[in-house]
Amino acid sequence: MEKEKGISRRGAIKVVGTLAAGAAASGVLGTAEAAGRKKAPRWVMVIDIRRCTGVRACVVACKAEYDTPLGAWNTVVREVESGKYPDVKKDFLPRLCNHCEGNEKEGVPPCVKICPEYPAGRKEYITPAGKKIRYRGGATYKRPDGMILLDNSLCIGCGKCIDACPYGARAFNKKLKAGKDPSKNGITKCSFCQHRVDKGVEPSCVNTCPTSSRVFGDINDPNSEVSKLAKEFKLMERSNETTILPEAGTRPQIYYIDEKNALGNYKLTKENKTDEFKAEIK
Repeated sequence: MEKEKGISRRGAIKVVGTLAAGAAASGVLGTAEAAGRKKAPRWVMVIDIRRCTGVRACVVACKAEYDTPLGAWNTVVREVESGKYPDVKKDFLPRLCNHCEGNEKEGVPPCVKICPEYPAGRKEYITPAGKKIRYRGGATYKRPDGMILLDNSLCIGCGKCIDACPYGARAFNKKLKAGKDPSKNGITKCSFCQHRVDKGVEPSCVNTCPTSSRVFGDINDPNSEVSKLAKEFKLMERSNETTILPEAGTRPQIYYIDEKNALGNYKLTKENKTDEFKAEIK
């Protein structure tokens, strides 16, 4: 009787797997035109603050996806209060690693530049069209598609990348030891769910958001939703108003649709930067 009414656990897993495979095959993160380009995609996220209701489903989804240590987070949602009584308002501001382009001269983010284990051996990136791009790896490194990633097997646990990040978006991972110095902890941060994106599946936080306030895609693809939003709201031209801490000069690739001026009311200080993502400082 129960089998007739519902689906078994094994059946549910099979369905989810089939859907994921179908999403990858259909290019859920790119158009046919983008797939034909030899150029690497440039992944960005657009966050519509107007839509965010602060349910933090994204935070929970990310926590489950990465099994981050107690007290450490790869994404958070900050509450931004402004105004004076009785005209007070509260906005919600999702935050994560900005996957920065780096300064205009070098194109290397400060977290990558300061890493003692960068640059390391050569890695190979293959574009959707099959073109191979070789680049340098490291304990933290920048991939040709703009993702800032970690290789904790090369990490010495020095924490310099944590200190160098202007946004405080990195933390020590107490569940993972540094590969080159097991007496120290490795690092955790948002990776744009690289393991999902490489299979054509959206990041976990984007997939889970009930209000679709997070949009992820290839800014190099003019037909992608992020490109259309960037054009409509002039997100890149107005980066001083649509990114967090633009004065740091790192060129963040997380853009906000912010008609509520939540970014203007949000103050990123040394103190709250430390509190937002880090479970501990070593």
